[in-house]
Amino acid sequence: MRPSFVKRLACAVSIQDYLRIRCEIMRSRFVFLLVALFFGIVVARAAEPPKLVVTIIVDQMRYDYLERSPEKFTNEGFRLLTERGAFMTFARYNYFPTVTAPGHASYSSGSPPSVHGIIGNDWFDKKTGKDLNACTDSNTNVVAIGTTNKSSASPHNFNGATIADQMRLAFNSKVISVSIKDRGAIMPGGKKPKGAFWMDGKMGRFITTSYYMTNLPSWVSEFNDKQIPQSYMGKKWERLFDEKEYLFTDAAKGEGKMHGETNSVFPHTINTSTNGFETVLPSPFGDEILAQFAIAAIDGEELGQGPQTDMLCVSFSAMDGVGHPFGPYSHEVQDEMFRLDRQLEKLFQHLDEKVGLGNIFVVLTADHGVMPTVEFAQSMGLDAKRWDGGKFMTNLQTHLEKQFGAGSYFRKMTIPLGDIFLNHDTLREKQLTPALIAPVIREFALTNAPIQTVFTRDQLLEGRAPGWIGQCYINGYNAERGADLMLVGKPFAIGGTGSSGTGHGSVFAYDTRVPVLFFGKAFKPGRYSDEFYITDIAATLCAALHIEEPPGSIGKPCLRILADQ
Repeated sequence: MRPSFVKRLACAVSIQDYLRIRCEIMRSRFVFLLVALFFGIVVARAAEPPKLVVTIIVDQMRYDYLERSPEKFTNEGFRLLTERGAFMTFARYNYFPTVTAPGHASYSSGSPPSVHGIIGNDWFDKKTGKDLNACTDSNTNVVAIGTTNKSSASPHNFNGATIADQMRLAFNSKVISVSIKDRGAIMPGGKKPKGAFWMDGKMGRFITTSYYMTNLPSWVSEFNDKQIPQSYMGKKWERLFDEKEYLFTDAAKGEGKMHGETNSVFPHTINTSTNGFETVLPSPFGDEILAQFAIAAIDGEELGQGPQTDMLCVSFSAMDGVGHPFGPYSHEVQDEMFRLDRQLEKLFQHLDEKVGLGNIFVVLTADHGVMPTVEFAQSMGLDAKRWDGGKFMTNLQTHLEKQFGAGSYFRKMTIPLGDIFLNHDTLREKQLTPALIAPVIREFALTNAPIQTVFTRDQLLEGRAPGWIGQCYINGYNAERGADLMLVGKPFAIGGTGSSGTGHGSVFAYDTRVPVLFFGKAFKPGRYSDEFYITDIAATLCAALHIEEPPGSIGKPCLRILADQ
């Protein structure tokens, strides 16, 4: 038998050298074990589930809003996430349309509208021939709870499951979802949260429906009894900083007005309305109300205090209410960002006091961006245009009658998302097919409207729509609910007959580029320019939690930001 290495070494050196070398070998092994133990502890700590997961979505917040005046944010608001979290700087939506209900459904499920079925805030229901709201439950037994006004809202129209549902399956999590808008609370909360609550603007109260519960929890009733929305009536909205510290002018072209005002400049007043307290909500005060309600939910439900990992979903809606009339380059939107930052600071401070920032994960993103107002874009030399979709459809109907004879060729004459629904009864009567009539509609649209292409149902279902734009429409097209034809507008073109305000919904960068930020011990802080889609959020968060992603998820986890990878 050959002698061991140590024994052979002892034969070649003095006893003193032998003892010294053996000591060094033992010390090296000890150091190696310490290092291995240290990294094992770090990985184990990163793998431990948090006490609370907080998802935050800001309605209509573009990516560039976080970059243009970061020095005006507090250290513990947005900057807590941008400087101490993982900031995905090239995140974007990968489907059409970029509007609120699909945005909330997609970030929380990892699936696009082609899978989850939420193809808009409203859509034409081919079965009933009527428009259907994304949150309307056809079950007539669903009624409003907490208000005398009617509501049958629920996640009934959503197909699949969300992160919240997966957390309930993995951890038996308590899930609470809150927003000013019903769709902002309903979609992220999943199929059966502990509670989903939103604002009835007419009553100035947070409500729910019988889909979730039969009575409001005591903490919600107590919050409503404070009548906080009522306290904002008549309140002035002033800039947080001096006017000179804001980009562009306060009286930019294309800006609209707040309710009851005669101009579009600061200061603004929250005026009374026949719609109750609806005028409070599209202002920074709407965010203040929701932040207070979210804090009340943390306390009332004792979130993060039990043995399981809980979840709080918060959707801030005020940015959308400010952005639509004033546009993304207005003083109003800039000030809304600064004021929202202060509300996030209060929310994070309360979370730190109650749960500890080291015990929570936070994900923040937006449901879509927004286009500049047409008039502002034109003043900057861009080819922007407003066009009348209703007039276009009337002229298209006349054009088809001239070519194919009299008849009702469309089931509806409005195209809010460029969606055309053909009247198949008329086509059958005239022995026409969608394949025959589609080229005629396409050529008319290309000639008479700011349209750059038209996709047919067959193209989208068969995956034959070319390019990035085509892929976005494929991802957004639902076989059961989709239209026969989809008109694709040109950049900076928006439907409508008004002369102010703006909108969103396109596949262009101003609508699709949004911030995505992850915060918590599972994520490596830094700025990441990786290609990242809204459908990747669910997969990444579920990977950090070591749970299965929602069943319809098409996203990939960004492993580079995970601490235990």
